[in-house]
Amino acid sequence: MELHTAPEEYSRVVHYDEVKQVQVRLTVNTFRGIEYMHLRKYYMDFDEEWKPTPEGIAMPLDFDNSRELFSGLVEILSLAEAKNVIEEHFSDLIENIYK
Repeated sequence: MELHTAPEEYSRVVHYDEVKQVQVRLTVNTFRGIEYMHLRKYYMDFDEEWKPTPEGIAMPLDFDNSRELFSGLVEILSLAEAKNVIEEHFSDLIENIYK
């Protein structure tokens, strides 16, 4: 058994592409006594079951990795929200500058 095929203890679909029939999932499993967090692509097989691919990342699920991932996601969300606010309230100024 490979790391990405170990039984899942937690799974959440974070992206779904209907056209390509591909999912990206956040999963947690235990392999050789170590708990791992994965962000991995899944595909629909001929039996219409979702199967993991080797494409993705896995890292030990520990406090440091979880904290850094959380910090990065919060920063990305903050930047996206700030960009949205700027575009919403200053779009006319931005358009005039780049004309």
